[in-house]
Amino acid sequence: MNAPRPATQILSRRRFLATTACGLGGAALSACGGGGEGASPGGPPAIQGLAAEPVAVGDAARLTATFSGGSGRIEPNIGAVQSGVPVSTPALAQARRYTLVVEAAGQPAVRQMLDVVPHYRNRYVPLATPLPLQYHAAVTAADGSVIVIGGSRGLPTLSDAVDRFDPATRQFTQVATLVTGRSGHTAHRLPDGRILVLGGQVSLSSAVQAELIDPVRGTVTPAGRLVQTRNRHAGVTLADGRVLVVGGLWRATVELWDPATLSFRLVAAPMRHSREFPSATLLADGRVLIVGGDHVDDVDVPAEVFDPRTERFEPVGGPADLPLRYFHDAHVLPNGQVLIVGGERRDGLASRTPLAGVLRFDPATQALSPAGALDRPRSLVRSLLRPDGSVLMFGGEGLDEPATASAAVFRDGTAQPLAAMPAGRAWHTVNALPDGRVLILGGDAGNGGAAGGGLVYE
Repeated sequence: MNAPRPATQILSRRRFLATTACGLGGAALSACGGGGEGASPGGPPAIQGLAAEPVAVGDAARLTATFSGGSGRIEPNIGAVQSGVPVSTPALAQARRYTLVVEAAGQPAVRQMLDVVPHYRNRYVPLATPLPLQYHAAVTAADGSVIVIGGSRGLPTLSDAVDRFDPATRQFTQVATLVTGRSGHTAHRLPDGRILVLGGQVSLSSAVQAELIDPVRGTVTPAGRLVQTRNRHAGVTLADGRVLVVGGLWRATVELWDPATLSFRLVAAPMRHSREFPSATLLADGRVLIVGGDHVDDVDVPAEVFDPRTERFEPVGGPADLPLRYFHDAHVLPNGQVLIVGGERRDGLASRTPLAGVLRFDPATQALSPAGALDRPRSLVRSLLRPDGSVLMFGGEGLDEPATASAAVFRDGTAQPLAAMPAGRAWHTVNALPDGRVLILGGDAGNGGAAGGGLVYE
């Protein structure tokens, strides 16, 4: 039996022919331009059609315009076209709207728009990675390459390597070296393109030392010392270029890193309790939503908001029975709301349960609410947000699955399965590439060893 096509592919094929009303009279596609196929070359500008062949993410689309009565061009980035002659677009990472304009001297121009929505082939292309890779950090650089930092790479000590993955060649090249090997650290891209690396476990004794990577120059420089050691923490770059460091093992505190002074400062106000593996998400108004985080305190506060202007924490509303989660992901949607997917909750000291529930945070009401469910419970979920508001999810831990190979797309409250990865992964990283494809690197296999190689989902 053939497996059902994923929802992304089905929806894409429905959408790529969708058009808006066009022309001066706002007629439907079949009547756009008013002239139809019978229009004479000497008549007024008329459009008979604008169509696209199905196209995959990362590929160029072929557009064909049919028109008469004038000269035609397609915007943006294409220019003059001839009627009936196909033209190619640039490679498409996401949906793109194209407009056909037909005009003649002394005549009103006519226009027709076409939304071209590329679909995923729903397959994985294996990559040759130099070494096994676990507990690393991966940051998308300003030029679209991916900077892979530290981790465990099958050597006796933690890795100090900083590598660059080139999406064009699909090759890894070492560009810099950290002062000390690290694992479980976080890395945060700054507005100027540099990357701040902090926390985690280190090979040397400088556990509080932060480092600043310049991926263009290939340099690593000291970036100050944390006030407190941080492991299992979260961090986020603020709108003003500072970095907020949140929680960690036994930590109810947050710190602010200032790029002007290369120094950390402990914020006086603490969170409601310690938070281990929380998420920290920058909101449109400059505040930070902090969700979840494991702890052993007597009180459970599922989320709170930190305001960098006042350096105080604000309460977040929501259902009274909302479980506190960790090992989840959080994404800011195009409408400014935040989607929280997956994770797990603690059930006593030795038991934990992966979660399938999805939450939505609304900054207008400052409250969490249920927002649907995943295809299955997923802890340690690794996901990325697409421009259309959908979320792609790969691997993680499930019920009785230390590393699942499954993948899914979540959209509008429901999840649909995608093709499974060749093998299960947990603790891996996912990064969007400039052409819309997805880089999947490293992580744990089902037996706890390193997952083999990297993957590109396309």
